[in-house]
Amino acid sequence: MNRPVALITVIIFVWVAGSVCADESSDQQSGWEFKVSPYMWFISASGDVTVRGQESDLDLSFNDIWNELNIAAMLVFEGRKDRWGFVGDALYANLGKSTSTDVTGIKIDPTVKLSYLSAGGFYRLGTWDLSQTPANAVPSVKVDAMAGARYTYLDMKLDLKGFRSASGDKAWVAPLVGARAIFDLSERWAASLTGNLGGFGVGSDFTWHAWGLLGYRFSLFSKDNNAAVFGGYRALSWDYTDGSGEDKFEWDVMLHGPILGI
Repeated sequence: MNRPVALITVIIFVWVAGSVCADESSDQQSGWEFKVSPYMWFISASGDVTVRGQESDLDLSFNDIWNELNIAAMLVFEGRKDRWGFVGDALYANLGKSTSTDVTGIKIDPTVKLSYLSAGGFYRLGTWDLSQTPANAVPSVKVDAMAGARYTYLDMKLDLKGFRSASGDKAWVAPLVGARAIFDLSERWAASLTGNLGGFGVGSDFTWHAWGLLGYRFSLFSKDNNAAVFGGYRALSWDYTDGSGEDKFEWDVMLHGPILGI
């Protein structure tokens, strides 16, 4: 993806998790409600990476990642009926560009391909008024209990043409448990806090995920408050190790950064 196309993509895909801020008139709805949101996450990365025994520290700012980004796609989707629902979060990123030196003619081709899909169900525990006036619908808070799993696929490669290459790919699935709180602050303003923990030695050693958002609702295509613009911050961490010695593969990395959305 060249830079102009990427900039246009950022403008179009400045979205995330419309489920957090969309209008919900009742916890007991007569039918299904569906939401889907592409989003943009301005990621920085830090941690430790090992590929076939070759260890490396990872410390990348958003600018570093942006300069190496070939293509990325991100999507959140959700469905709910009454108190029960399902939610999913998908991401794909391809980083790395081929470079060569004029002196030696050595071509270096480093790439990192990361994709994950988190999916699961949730149950709305209830809605509580935060106002001292019972007649007011807002402010209030909704709380969901969540459980599911995250599938992660990672392909890392450092290819020095004519020399030894270090590469490896791994895929794993880790269980998740978490919770979400949605705060209706007014008819227009809303906020949310979401977090989950997972792994526990199954699939990965440990993983955690947290984000907070603040949004403003508005009407789109003549419906009442069915969209929202908002921003916040998100962090996602893995601790995964497989093998040992020259066959060791490690991904102990945290991704974090601001989010903008609609």
